[in-house]
Amino acid sequence: MQNFLLKRKKTHRKKKKKKVYGWPLTAALLAFFILVFSVMWALLISGPSRLHEEKQAQTIRVIEENVQGIQGIEENIFEYVTYQGYTADTLYWFDQTGQVITERSMDTLDYNKARQMALDTYQMEAESVELAFGYTSPVYEIKSRDRLLMLDYDTFEKVYER
Repeated sequence: MQNFLLKRKKTHRKKKKKKVYGWPLTAALLAFFILVFSVMWALLISGPSRLHEEKQAQTIRVIEENVQGIQGIEENIFEYVTYQGYTADTLYWFDQTGQVITERSMDTLDYNKARQMALDTYQMEAESVELAFGYTSPVYEIKSRDRLLMLDYDTFEKVYER
């Protein structure tokens, strides 16, 4: 029996200790994760934003080429994307390609009447009054703390309220 145990001990070899990589492997995997996350962020988040900014800049260049001396060009999104700007005597509204949709004389601009109409007709104390483009025509966009009202530029009729 002793021979059997001795033989068994001889045939039984020591287990080799597995090599453990520890913190260097963890650090490498963390760095890889950060790299992959950064690339995905750049492609999926900032990519569409940069594309939008490039389209916007291109449209503004077209507007500036078509209307000399235009100022205050702003993008407006309601039913669709429009742009607006002004010169010394004219207000302009443009479509996405930079083509003029409509224009109005600067003399027709009346923020005070729009503000008063909002107060009298809709009991809305306006915090700001801006120009925008509604469904088919220019509008005054009147904002209060909790409401939005759009009045047609020419007729002062309600176009939209939220």
